[in-house]
Amino acid sequence: MEFIRVPQLNANEDEVQVVEVAVSEGQKVKKGDLLCTLESTKATQDLEAPVAGYVRRLAVEPGEQIAVGELICALTKRPDEPVETMQERRPRASSKGEVRTTRRAEALIEEYDVDIDKINHSGIITERDVLQLLGISRDDLRAPTDRPGGPSATIDEGRKDGIVVYGAGGHARVVIDMIREGRRDLHLVGLIDDADDGPQQVQGVPVVGDANRLHELRERGVTMAALGIGAVTHNALRAELFERLVRLGFELPNIVHPDATVESSVRMGQGNQIFAGAVVSSHVRLGDNSIINSNSVVSHDCTIGDHVHVTPGALLAGGVSVGARTVVGMGATVYLGVEIGSDVVVPNGTDVHDDLRDR
Repeated sequence: MEFIRVPQLNANEDEVQVVEVAVSEGQKVKKGDLLCTLESTKATQDLEAPVAGYVRRLAVEPGEQIAVGELICALTKRPDEPVETMQERRPRASSKGEVRTTRRAEALIEEYDVDIDKINHSGIITERDVLQLLGISRDDLRAPTDRPGGPSATIDEGRKDGIVVYGAGGHARVVIDMIREGRRDLHLVGLIDDADDGPQQVQGVPVVGDANRLHELRERGVTMAALGIGAVTHNALRAELFERLVRLGFELPNIVHPDATVESSVRMGQGNQIFAGAVVSSHVRLGDNSIINSNSVVSHDCTIGDHVHVTPGALLAGGVSVGARTVVGMGATVYLGVEIGSDVVVPNGTDVHDDLRDR
């Protein structure tokens, strides 16, 4: 049984709008079938079934505003399979009646001991509502408990917001910060590292084992993973590791730094990482597992394939297409409408005027 919940499309928003619902209660779906389309102010995402099954407890309708982490539906193996009772967050009580809170708002309310009766809100209390009451910005927040100096993260089998990072090097450090800054709704369980002489912890997050432990973590209820291994010249390894995580049943959320700009018309698959200072412009299409690195620009109507790395400072003009596993080097400029094939390495500082074939 799989519970499908609302992902966070934009690091600064705790709610999304349901644009379309493509399934009905009891419908049989295949892995990859469209369940619904969600939209924030900066991104639109088609949410697909991670496994085959029957749609149960369908809880969303078109046009509805729904909080990150809320239930969309459950997918069961049989049409008559009992749906387990879910431990949903109980609404907080106030003198004004029952109210609902988003995960990030809930964490702030508990951390700062906030009196929710003093919060002005409409329907659902969001992180923004709590920050306004406290009179601070996100930059002023105290460190969450999984930051350096706090207690080590532990595996809590009752939680559904756990995420494990595969890798413990430099790229993993960046991913840890991006999760802490842009995905405060997620709980960093730990790191997976295959190196025999690797670190025991990175930035306060413990290394919990090598890749042989991934199956156990998934069985114990860790539903999400992030790839913390980067690539400078060749992306085949990242592609292989991504596929391994998918086969094990992990969801790889898109991780967007709060200081990146991602327009609302952008559509992307899963596992993409968009770093601070990056700009992803109108009607860009991203596949899966791509890195849009710091201060790079992906202009309007570009198409980026799977496992691509657009490295720091690269500039892609409008209508550029980039094939799978390609690396666009630092400071490279790709001119309007150029088509770059798969498995290409564009050297640093190159001006690309003409199409480049595969490899």
